[in-house]
Amino acid sequence: MKKLKTQSLRNPTAQLKRAALVRADDEARRIPWQRLQETRHQYIGWQEFQLWVRSILEVEGSIPDWLIDIVKDRCPGFLESDKASIPKAANTRPLALRLEDWIDENIFGFAKQEGWFNAITYYAMRDPRYQRAEVCWSECVESWKKVKPIRYPSFEEWTAMAAQCDETAHLTAAERNARSSANLVHPDRLADAVARYMDYEALAYWARPALEQRADLPAEVADEVERRCPGYLDTRRTTRGKAPIGSAQDWESLMLWVGDHCFSNAQQEGWFDAILVQVRNHPRAIRTMEYADHCDEVWSSERPSPYPSFEDWRREADSYFDLDN
Repeated sequence: MKKLKTQSLRNPTAQLKRAALVRADDEARRIPWQRLQETRHQYIGWQEFQLWVRSILEVEGSIPDWLIDIVKDRCPGFLESDKASIPKAANTRPLALRLEDWIDENIFGFAKQEGWFNAITYYAMRDPRYQRAEVCWSECVESWKKVKPIRYPSFEEWTAMAAQCDETAHLTAAERNARSSANLVHPDRLADAVARYMDYEALAYWARPALEQRADLPAEVADEVERRCPGYLDTRRTTRGKAPIGSAQDWESLMLWVGDHCFSNAQQEGWFDAILVQVRNHPRAIRTMEYADHCDEVWSSERPSPYPSFEDWRREADSYFDLDN
């Protein structure tokens, strides 16, 4: 494990990715996760529009008259301000990218001013919807440059096309395999599984301080875990000899048990990895993890008494953000 960590630190690409993640997480803590989630959805919608426009511009070489009217309607003032900009600056950056800059400044400028714009872009770019839009843009440009369409698709038609694209096309082999498993399940069923997994993960984070201490579990923790994960505590007691009670492995064993017992259908049908991928990038799951770390710091010297109920802890996790960050 230490060797792998050292190798990753020596890898410039890994370092950059880690730095981007740290910066995004730092910024994300400044706002409620619900606001980040909603703004991320809005940002992806604007990126879809920009990529649709870009796909046409890269084939045409200039903006068609019919597209001018649409851009003026959705981005009032952009073309006028762009025309009045310094010619040299305009020539060094394509119109589609200048449109993207305009959207960032005029639609999401509030996030820049409040210091959490990077969190939006970081998590948006990892959303399957955004990745499908990028694939659709590249495939359209490649196809249309070979045979220019008689009529370009409307924005609504283009987004429908994007929804059918393979978001894994530009990913690494390992990422592609994990993401491809999402095709094995209906999106609604996957979304429900993601929500349930986040509930179990929150339970594990809530119980972690108690699980990782050598003392007996508080009654409220034992009762809640048994109610939500019936049979786990019996398994924990019978496997004490395999891993020391009060270790990090004790917490990890709960999540492994959850995967085996509560998501066995997803594992058998081959789409369990898709759940993990979506949870890993979900603002609520990330915020829950951050709140758990916060509790670890606050409770490091002494476990709270009485132990907070899971409902109260989850509510605090949902509303947690760090204004001092």
